Amino acid sequence: MRNCAICGTPNFKENNYCIHCGNELILEHFCPICGELNTDSATVCVKCNSQINPLSIEDFETLLSQLNMDLLSNAQITDTEYNQILSNIFMKANYVDIWGATVRDKILNFAGIFTECKTKSRGYERGFIFLGNNIYYDDRLDDSIQIATIIHELGHFFLFRIIESLLCHIFKVETSTTLQSFVWYFLLLPEFRIMSEYCAHTVEGRFIPYGYQNYGSFNALVEDTGVDEESLNSMVKLGNSFANEIIIYMEKYIDDRLRDEIKFQYRRDSNPPTYESILRETNICFELGFKNSILLKMLDDILKEVSYNGDELNELENIKEGIELN
Repeated sequence: MRNCAICGTPNFKENNYCIHCGNELILEHFCPICGELNTDSATVCVKCNSQINPLSIEDFETLLSQLNMDLLSNAQITDTEYNQILSNIFMKANYVDIWGATVRDKILNFAGIFTECKTKSRGYERGFIFLGNNIYYDDRLDDSIQIATIIHELGHFFLFRIIESLLCHIFKVETSTTLQSFVWYFLLLPEFRIMSEYCAHTVEGRFIPYGYQNYGSFNALVEDTGVDEESLNSMVKLGNSFANEIIIYMEKYIDDRLRDEIKFQYRRDSNPPTYESILRETNICFELGFKNSILLKMLDDILKEVSYNGDELNELENIKEGIELN
């Protein structure tokens, strides 16, 4: 038996699709040419010597293999395939009730469907997400601020999962700490940090009352990196494109009733709105197919850059170690 990565339902090994949610299951490691069953780590068939994919990418040598470099360089993704990736990411929430004694607990419960949420008790940051997983939030804050923080970090998490799932689709593998390390490395590069931060602020801003939007960490990041205006506009547009996709799915679960409860919590906490960041919001987005072609080109460029640079490969190893220790 093997468990579905989306809903957790046990399936027989011969099943290609989950019997409960319909998610496509990763097949056993058979050679696509001769049908020989190989070990999970094999990249060349033991019988016919043909190139094959591993079930998962467990080391950077495999990630940076010519096969994977070619797969990413030549990758194309249709809108239908991409929308199915998004649907699979959020599908877990279809099988869990969102409950809680308070609206903060309900948002925590929703976030907990996808990743573990932990409290932090010191430091200036309201919250953060550690290496693509585990949301940390400060429970010393008012409930309304905790809600905003958790939703903000969910924006980061879903962006991470979208890129991770897209690469899994391209490489035809399950996820691994090696693949996650590359995604996190990508999102830590200065321009993409700006993109990610804008995305998370925009996701947060959709679910809190008008006037409480806060792009403070985004503004600080822009100032620190000194990015030029053209690059900044491109990253904002790209971040907003991802945010809109994430918001569409989150609205299915953080619905009108739950948003009204969030508004009421803000009134209870009596923190006045500032309206200072509302002008940061924009409706400008890339067309879906064009946005995905930009993303694939960026991922391809960074993967090639890593393959040529030993220092960057060392950074990937450090990130992987952090993920595995967490």
